[in-house]
Amino acid sequence: MRLTPTFALLFAILSFSPSPILTFASETSNNENTIRVPLERKWVITHPPPGPSPNGNLASRTDSATSCVNKQFLKSHVQRIAEKYHSTLAAYELNTGSPHPLSQVGSELGEGFLDNLTPGSHVSTLPAFKMAKRRRSDVDTTFDAPSTPNAPLGGAPPVSEVVQRRHTKRDDISLAEVNSNMWMGTITVGTPPQSFTVDFDTGSSDLILPAQSCDSTCDGHTRYDPTQSSSSTNMSTTFSMAYGDGSNVAGTQYADNVYMGGYEAVNQTLGAATTYSSSLQFPSFLPDGLLGMGFPTISVLRASPVFQTMVSSNALMQAVFGFALSSEAGKSELTIGGTNTNMYQESTLAYIPVSLAAYWQIPLAGVMRGGLNGAPDVVVANKTSYAQAIIDTGTTLIVTSDSIAQQFYANVTGAKLDTDIGGGVWSVPCDTIGSLAPTFTFGSSNFTVSASTFNLGPTSNGSTDCIAGLAGGGSSWWIIGDVFLQNVYTVFDVANTRVGFADLA
Repeated sequence: MRLTPTFALLFAILSFSPSPILTFASETSNNENTIRVPLERKWVITHPPPGPSPNGNLASRTDSATSCVNKQFLKSHVQRIAEKYHSTLAAYELNTGSPHPLSQVGSELGEGFLDNLTPGSHVSTLPAFKMAKRRRSDVDTTFDAPSTPNAPLGGAPPVSEVVQRRHTKRDDISLAEVNSNMWMGTITVGTPPQSFTVDFDTGSSDLILPAQSCDSTCDGHTRYDPTQSSSSTNMSTTFSMAYGDGSNVAGTQYADNVYMGGYEAVNQTLGAATTYSSSLQFPSFLPDGLLGMGFPTISVLRASPVFQTMVSSNALMQAVFGFALSSEAGKSELTIGGTNTNMYQESTLAYIPVSLAAYWQIPLAGVMRGGLNGAPDVVVANKTSYAQAIIDTGTTLIVTSDSIAQQFYANVTGAKLDTDIGGGVWSVPCDTIGSLAPTFTFGSSNFTVSASTFNLGPTSNGSTDCIAGLAGGGSSWWIIGDVFLQNVYTVFDVANTRVGFADLA
């Protein structure tokens, strides 16, 4: 399959959906085993305004009126997200023996068709378009695929079975959002510990770090040296993810101890990359590596993700983590082992069951924006659309199909595709963009994106056009990224395979 910097070729596929179900909850609370990870927000998706930045920091979101979008960073990010879904969709098929339902035609899936779908189920449908068969070189390991769709990840050696508290004192991980597309923080790996910054990403499932032996594509990143860790084990297994631009991520799998805050994952499988793809290279990608927080079935390494490894020993009071992503100082954090009830309004917390435990994928009941100049509201999705949404902290934008994006921006004077960025990204007049901020419905709850998060900034210095947070280039299923997630508290419940949203406190 050829992959381009746009989402179009990768995501020319249709939606599928079970009937949406919603449950309300107020039982989550803080506890002594919960680790709160403060998030410090910094932006380089926008070029800083002229003159020195306060305290030498990167331009903040409040500087957006005098700064402009860094198109090269955003273009690189769009490419990286396309690469991610290319590799994880291929990994799902390799791991389960069946294509992921989101990579199949769903137009014939009417109401009730998927009522009996349960996690782990598979739906057979026709390809949405003639697609080159995925080769093992797209996502290549030395393991053989399971013989049945619901078989465990057979052939792989034991992975990440023991988790223990490293110590009773809480350790905060200082995080910063960079490029407006990733939540970056520090973990340590090995004995003695080696420190790395990683992108905490709910849209993937693997821990990938640059190896000490990595070529020049890893320059600018701190490298993992297994020879300096007494707890490291070479698993004698290679991995490779090939991309349409000719670049790839490849290397060797190791098992080592990984520390995140006060918790330790013993014998955690990780990929030590000997080459990085173009979109992971410094300075377009500032963290050293990636820490995926999705489900095992989309693991390219065919391994337990770090958080699930921690859950496996029952060390956590709750198999839950929560994100609060806010532009306001002191109001962003990742909570491990529960939620921080001080960050959201408990009475508004609503859970939606995950449709299929691979991505954090849930039914989307509606998307609309207000009409302009007295025109009626524009509805681009409702319950009869049977749309699905992947909740992805590793993506900046809200991504949908070109046709849905065109419908969203229809009759907006001055709205146009930004050809410099590509990937279905739109610009609209800055004096109009706030009126276009969409409202999303999950179950029966509505959540409106704020004007400030929907506006990524002017297209250039002095421009009266601004980059909008909803892009096309995808499919009729949605990727829900940071533009939306800044407006809610999000709970990822592994034990009950559900996602919760609540209004911020």
